[in-house]
Amino acid sequence: MANIEEEPIRLANPGCVERRRLPIVGRVALPEPRPIATSFILSLAHRRSAEEFVRIDLADLATWLYYCSSVQSVHSDDRNRQRRFVPSFGGLHPAHILLGDPGGKWFTYISDEHSLGEVAVHIEDGLQIRNRALELFGAPEATLVALLSDLDLAANYYENVSCLILRDAGVLLGHGALVAAALGISFRILGLSGNAQIVRELPFRTVASGLAWIGGRQSAS
Repeated sequence: MANIEEEPIRLANPGCVERRRLPIVGRVALPEPRPIATSFILSLAHRRSAEEFVRIDLADLATWLYYCSSVQSVHSDDRNRQRRFVPSFGGLHPAHILLGDPGGKWFTYISDEHSLGEVAVHIEDGLQIRNRALELFGAPEATLVALLSDLDLAANYYENVSCLILRDAGVLLGHGALVAAALGISFRILGLSGNAQIVRELPFRTVASGLAWIGGRQSAS
């Protein structure tokens, strides 16, 4: 990656790089997203870095993923440019959401299908990244959210793209924290970037761009 202090420059004539998915070994259907029944102001007021985590329900995870990263439309002249609920530079949305569950399995959100794809990872790398996250904040029942950003896609449109990728990931995690607050589920952004080579047989260069814990609703005491 280039020095993150260098200013990004938008290229006048982008190449022909196609958006690609992380390689998957199977699919998991997701339930339809639930409507969000609270206001933005209340979500702001309720947003906190969670202190307690339980396992997340699939329906809540599906809703969180939908409002964070689902594809709403694509640009008619350039299908790499997409509209999602969260903003992204150039409409590129280079960050892929990886999810590491407490049982050691890893999945990626397939944004244009609203489904999960099971991902083959390097086992030791997967254990290492989860253990590092646990050392930072203990949440053994939580699911680990790891962002892997597509460097090739972003570099097709910009020079000195490193700072844009990191800003983009920060926006996505911040958006995710607000969506979690609106849903009443636990979320905590971690001060680690992750491991760019965790996924086996990556078809493009990736940048590890952020980690967070996500968990389910706390039962009333």
